[in-house]
Amino acid sequence: MSPTRLHARLWPLAPGVAIVATVAGAVLAPLATGAAVLGLAVLCATVRRPRATAVAAMVGGPLFLSGYAAGPVTLDNVTVLYGAAVGTGWLLARRRVGTPLAAWPAALALAVTLAAAANGGAGLPGTARFLSLVVLVLLVANSAPETRRRTTTWVEIGVTVGALVLIAQPLTGYPEAFGTAEGVGQRFGGLFGHPNFAAYTICLVLLYQLYATRFTALRLGSAATLLLALLLTGSRAALLVFVVLLLPALWLRARRFFGLLLPAVAALPFVGTTVVTRLASIAETGGLSGRNASGWRFGQWQDALEATRGHELLGIGWGQTVSVMGDELGAHSTYVQLWLEVGRIGSLVAAVGLAVLLLAARASRTALVLVAYALITSISDPVLLYPACLTVLLVLLAHLLPGDEGASLDPQPPSAAAPRAGEARTAVPIATRRPQGAPA
Repeated sequence: MSPTRLHARLWPLAPGVAIVATVAGAVLAPLATGAAVLGLAVLCATVRRPRATAVAAMVGGPLFLSGYAAGPVTLDNVTVLYGAAVGTGWLLARRRVGTPLAAWPAALALAVTLAAAANGGAGLPGTARFLSLVVLVLLVANSAPETRRRTTTWVEIGVTVGALVLIAQPLTGYPEAFGTAEGVGQRFGGLFGHPNFAAYTICLVLLYQLYATRFTALRLGSAATLLLALLLTGSRAALLVFVVLLLPALWLRARRFFGLLLPAVAALPFVGTTVVTRLASIAETGGLSGRNASGWRFGQWQDALEATRGHELLGIGWGQTVSVMGDELGAHSTYVQLWLEVGRIGSLVAAVGLAVLLLAARASRTALVLVAYALITSISDPVLLYPACLTVLLVLLAHLLPGDEGASLDPQPPSAAAPRAGEARTAVPIATRRPQGAPA
């Protein structure tokens, strides 16, 4: 019997063998079987759609998997590294263009590397994390505008799903809730992790929806879900800065503004205790005394700055702030943390990357709003260093900022292919491009 005929006879048996093996494995070794099936699915997705798989891994990891351990690291680190490896391979196989959005994570990676070299090699996790963000930004930038739009839509959907898990958290008890510093009420972070991680990420998507997109019924439902989740986080800085940046919508996007105001008012009876008690603590103390008040953060900044003595140039090393703080808590500021951990040289490198990002954001009003939100909130929390926040910010900016460089890098559909010999070339009308986020 020829090999071809034998192959034709045996091939129909493959589905049956796969089903029997899966059922037997699920009964005898369910964990190993589940891992094998998941790994095979990921491998198939990687072969068929490497870019989409890489982006999904690098975005989904920080949003959903930061609370799950995978040996000495968390599961989001594993997915991010896998996505970065696949994305790097995809980029190396094609003609590439750069983007100024990569300047900030690239500058952070360089600053962390310099500080690590001066402090015995510590800081590899930070370098890998920020380099993976460089790969993510380049992947999105080297995509067609329609692909960037779809990626942003999926980020909206992903953050909304995370918000739904957060809203269900008081009912399900999963993940475990956070208590408030005032001892009244609870705060929730869902799969995002800490409530502050959730709050800043949600606010970035809310501002994007309010200023840059068509407010369809589905997007209104998403925005209402995100707003309710934001209130449940109980993050004062995130909420206050969000409200300030929301005020221009009174005349720019009045209908959207009131579309968000109504569900917020309706949610207050259910989440008002957490929000009111946390805001009341600022009014009662003047915001300068009491645990977790503004004055407490001033004390953290002072302690962190004092710890820089003797390490002024290249800092104490990435991720070492907790070890030099008396209360074993962070510096609670992007800028203070960078000054302490990567020193003056590293901070200067990071400042150059941030300046490039700011200059690029000038092309879109909505991009400026998002960057302004991240910059202001980074005063009291390391928002520009949080993986989930920075990931979402960079993906949104990659869609908002003008530039169609990626259009020529994607495979062209048959209709766009060059005409054959003897065929007439159809003239294509040229449309003037409007920067994303500008009013229609």
